[in-house]
Amino acid sequence: MTTTDLLILSTAVIGPACGALFAPGFIRAVLKLAGARARRVKHVAASGADLYHNGVPLDEVQFREAFTAMQAELDELGPQAERNEWQLKQGYAAINRMSMLAGTFPHAFPVRSNADHAWQWYSENGPYASNDLPQRRGWRLLSPGTIET
Repeated sequence: MTTTDLLILSTAVIGPACGALFAPGFIRAVLKLAGARARRVKHVAASGADLYHNGVPLDEVQFREAFTAMQAELDELGPQAERNEWQLKQGYAAINRMSMLAGTFPHAFPVRSNADHAWQWYSENGPYASNDLPQRRGWRLLSPGTIET
């Protein structure tokens, strides 16, 4: 069998056989990627602990909707000087919900004059702005007999 025969055999038999084996997985991966791009899914590598400590990564539309909902809830309560104790606590709860989403809790989210200023602050100072979150996953190996408190 000459090299030409081997070349013909490999292109006629081995190539299509490998293509038949790998094509379904490759096509499935391409379709999954296309579906994710169509939905504009942005994956942020964040564990549950990261979400607990840093809040939820919000894009601009989500942030503006959340901020508008918080402002609407605060506007329903009336001016702060005229609120009773129950209404004050409702206002604190609304700001705390926004703080949890934005990752500033236990500190209150800095309420800005409008959604544009609030988004600018969040996009510059939010915990996900730098994508340099502390990693809290995995186990730390210690030498035998070492106890860490």
